Amino acid sequence: MPFRFSRPLLLLSLGSVWLALALALDVSPWLRGGYGWRWPYEPAPAARALLLAAALAAYLAGAWLLLRRSRRATPIVVWSMAGAAIMPLLVIALRHDNVAYELFVRTASPMTTGPHMAAATIDWQGDAWHDWPAVMRDLHERGNRHAALSPPGLPLWNRAVTLALERVPAVTRALHRALLPYQCHNFNLLSYTPAEWASAWFGMLMPLWAALAVFPLYGVARRLVGTPAARQVALWWALVPAVTMFAPSWNTLYPLLSLVAFGLLLRGLAHGAGSGRGAVALIAAGAVCGLLIFANLSTVPLLALLGFYALLYTLRPGRLDLRPALGVGVWVGVGLALPWLLYGLFTGQTPWGIMQAAMSLHLELERAYAPWLALHLWEWALFSGLTLIALWLVAVTGGARAMRSREGGALLALALLGALVAVDLSGLARGETGRVWLFFTPFVLIAAGDGLRRIARDKSGQRAWLVVSMGQAILTLALATSWNVIGAELTPPPAAPGSAGTTRPADALFGGVLRLRGWDATVESGQVVLRLDWQPVERPVQAYFFSALLVAPDGTPAAAATVWQPHETRIPTTCWAAGVVTGDTVRLPLPPDAVPGEWWISLAVLRDAAHAYQPLPVTGGDHQVGLGPISVP
Repeated sequence: MPFRFSRPLLLLSLGSVWLALALALDVSPWLRGGYGWRWPYEPAPAARALLLAAALAAYLAGAWLLLRRSRRATPIVVWSMAGAAIMPLLVIALRHDNVAYELFVRTASPMTTGPHMAAATIDWQGDAWHDWPAVMRDLHERGNRHAALSPPGLPLWNRAVTLALERVPAVTRALHRALLPYQCHNFNLLSYTPAEWASAWFGMLMPLWAALAVFPLYGVARRLVGTPAARQVALWWALVPAVTMFAPSWNTLYPLLSLVAFGLLLRGLAHGAGSGRGAVALIAAGAVCGLLIFANLSTVPLLALLGFYALLYTLRPGRLDLRPALGVGVWVGVGLALPWLLYGLFTGQTPWGIMQAAMSLHLELERAYAPWLALHLWEWALFSGLTLIALWLVAVTGGARAMRSREGGALLALALLGALVAVDLSGLARGETGRVWLFFTPFVLIAAGDGLRRIARDKSGQRAWLVVSMGQAILTLALATSWNVIGAELTPPPAAPGSAGTTRPADALFGGVLRLRGWDATVESGQVVLRLDWQPVERPVQAYFFSALLVAPDGTPAAAATVWQPHETRIPTTCWAAGVVTGDTVRLPLPPDAVPGEWWISLAVLRDAAHAYQPLPVTGGDHQVGLGPISVP
């Protein structure tokens, strides 16, 4: 059967291709924003772009085959979830050789995400964290802007993960050691406990958690637009530019929870607010929303979407009766208050104090109001997919008829339009809406599925879906390969220094970790230049200090030992790989009245200041090794 498409659908798809070309060539910087915020244009290497293009093509081919040959939902949901989990990794690989490293530094960064750093630096033992506005101000002063604008939900979650990991030390040790090489030189992170390091794995796995949104996406879509369209909607999730480009930001997880909340709302509306089952479902929907807002205040507009949908669902043509909608709102409000009530009972904090503190910091970021009314919507639409946005607006046109029949897809389209207009006009957004409003995007996909049904020329809509999806994939490819939208300010670890070129062999094992393999020393300008070669048995998990005490020929020690960090702290022992010979050089000042003769050096390895510089034991000896003799003229 030949492919046949409606003219609007064909124009939309061609427009998406032309837009992708304009983005790839950076035809106009205004496509990337303006008036105080603009995404950087940083094209990725062509060879890596081809790899992402091949992956997108393979994903579309598999999705097309599943739509045509499989009548079961499970293969489609699994395929979509796999694509949504893998595509962000390929996008990171466009510009970074080590994807795991990039996931870790983005998770641990105070600028990129923030909750992991906040959880590791807040004093949880005392009562200081009970005053969350004070914690927010402190985090803001440290440069952790994202956590400083948010309630305590995410730091508390990271703290809970840390406490859970402390109960499984063997697992924690393995997870910690796997991450240590990525920031072995970062003394801020080196002050974390192994469990605090290991808790970063939850953030690093964010692409997987974000991919789980496919399950409720399919469930909600099936309820609103039917099973055939729901299958198509589910397969769009891996093609959303924001999902693929903003990993491992927490914003990519919020769609999962927003869909769960909306699904519970649908269940409550179906049973009715006056029934026990309906009330429980509505309270649960409110509780999920409350948890979302407890995690990030930027998700407050989700309440507008739920409210508009409940209002449109309960209203009857020609009859203005708001009581059913108010009944829904009461139950949702009860659930919404639960997380905040529990936190308030424990700490005495109110949500108003936290919101005031957040707004005082958030509104410091100035944006011109009028231009950003358009720019906010433009960025969100671009990172969602303009063809899908257009199909959503097609679904909006069926809203009047839908209010009589309570047709779910069109009602959702109308409710989403009302919520978007309200949050945009409020002026509370401050840029980056493609990421911040990502929790709205799954509802665009569902409404777009309804819009596609209305204009597709083929009965099943599969061919129309393929054309739309190809345009969506091309747009995702253009954005990912042209704009670099996320990174981290943490620097990579230094290169290994190699051997110090020592000539005198040694074999002393300190603390079962650091083995001294060789040394030598020369006297230059009143100093003993000591060169040491070490070979760690395993990568040290502490940044050890070294101590060298000069001893005169008559056995008299110098006035004080020289204590130092290897390579002037640039390459601490935590950066020394197991089995690799690593050299170090230090200058030891001789006393002004140093007598000629054979001097010795007492060498020790010390724990850090937190352990009061305790020396490590030496296998077969005490806590030090004597190196010598050294001829001092």
